[in-house]
Amino acid sequence: MLFLLRRGLPGFPEEERLAYIATHRAAWLVGWLLWQLAAISLLAFYVNLAGRLRKPLGFFALPPATAGLALDIACESRYMGVLPELRGEAFEAMDRDLEVLIGYGANGLYTVALVLLVIAGWRVLPKTALALAGPVAASGLALAIASLQHDARLELITSAILFPLLTLFIVVIGLWLRREESS
Repeated sequence: MLFLLRRGLPGFPEEERLAYIATHRAAWLVGWLLWQLAAISLLAFYVNLAGRLRKPLGFFALPPATAGLALDIACESRYMGVLPELRGEAFEAMDRDLEVLIGYGANGLYTVALVLLVIAGWRVLPKTALALAGPVAASGLALAIASLQHDARLELITSAILFPLLTLFIVVIGLWLRREESS
């Protein structure tokens, strides 16, 4: 996102954003396709973790995560195919809608799913993962609030905290799952 999409996202003037998207169309499309792949991978991770935990609460995490993915794919598709063609008030309105639906809706649902999975696995998940879960959930919530407020600077800050922590959380859980598998 930082390298392929950032200059076309909120936080820059509309003219600069549209110029970037127009002159970097392939990067814009590839960036969103990679972001969609990341969202699909996150759902697959949640499904795998819920299956390993075998707790009802873990399985209750899957509907909000799936809804988050559906929102992500729908909105990102509009970022790719519709937003670049708009100007003025139409651009601003769609941009605001997509920002709230992705930042608040999708990321909020992913955060709810993560919290449910952590609660379901509280007794068995590695302590490092449990320690990371609080900051991941807090930064996910902060990103949702920043998106509702249309605060591009706060969205950037919370994303810069959320995504490395989430990645570390996933790596810790992945290593734990691999150890559990070989035991």
